[in-house]
Amino acid sequence: MFRAIGFVIMLIALSKFFSQSFEAFDDATSASFHAAESAAVFAQYKIETQYYE
Repeated sequence: MFRAIGFVIMLIALSKFFSQSFEAFDDATSASFHAAESAAVFAQYKIETQYYE
């Protein structure tokens, strides 16, 4: 009986942990894509302005 209750509590804790870690992973991935997009826009700007110098 106590094992079953402990197992259920552990499953609830793990599900909350994984949902929070998924949110953190999603935020980190979004930030990485934003940084890559900013670098690509800057590189495109430098390439376009290089011909006019």
